[in-house]
Amino acid sequence: MTDPASPPSSGLPPIPPDTLTVAADTAQALLALKAVLVYERQPFIYTTGWASPVYVDCRRLMSHPGYRRLLMDHAAGLLRARLGSSIDMIAGTETAGIPFASWIADRLDLPMVYVRKKSVGWGSHAQIEGDLPEGARCLLVDDLTTDGRSKIGTARALRQAGAQLSDIFVIFNYDVYPQSRQVYEEHGFTMHALATWKDVFTQTKALSYFTPKHAKEIKAFLADPVGWSALHGGAGVVPSGTPEHG
Repeated sequence: MTDPASPPSSGLPPIPPDTLTVAADTAQALLALKAVLVYERQPFIYTTGWASPVYVDCRRLMSHPGYRRLLMDHAAGLLRARLGSSIDMIAGTETAGIPFASWIADRLDLPMVYVRKKSVGWGSHAQIEGDLPEGARCLLVDDLTTDGRSKIGTARALRQAGAQLSDIFVIFNYDVYPQSRQVYEEHGFTMHALATWKDVFTQTKALSYFTPKHAKEIKAFLADPVGWSALHGGAGVVPSGTPEHG
């Protein structure tokens, strides 16, 4: 059955996609699917500890093949252009990263594993499902990232299992928390994303997606996400540890 909300399939792009087009298409898809949620009474508290007035539910893409196909085609084109043949394995995160990793692995014709949140069994591969050769050059795939810290534990599990990891891909990167880029640099990986909050918020203006009240609140959050979090019951400093998701 054809998804009535879906645009036509884009097919694999013959040239690397323009990043502005990719970001705009991604933002429009998330907004069309009502995947950008705004709090009414209580703010969202992420597993990273941050409080936020908004949450992006990338999982909704799974149920809409037209949008899913378009964004996965964009992802494949972007990754081919940026990484070329420098990766030979796709690694998805449990659970939200698994379907996106599967679709990307299929488009890039690469093998795939997934990484559990917690070890099951013993040994260096206790968190890894699938065949992970020693020295495999992995691309880690997840649905989104808030401040990047949740990816540290997953990256560590892959490296302990013998993989090389220097690149992470997500559909959506908040890209508003001040320490995010420092986290990436300290742990030796580059973050790739189809869209950020800046891209989504730009699209919402033309669509009047947010009420004036919500738009004002989100502007305050984007200007000072740490301060907004502290005022609304979330973390007010960089949380410690490595959360499982976010």
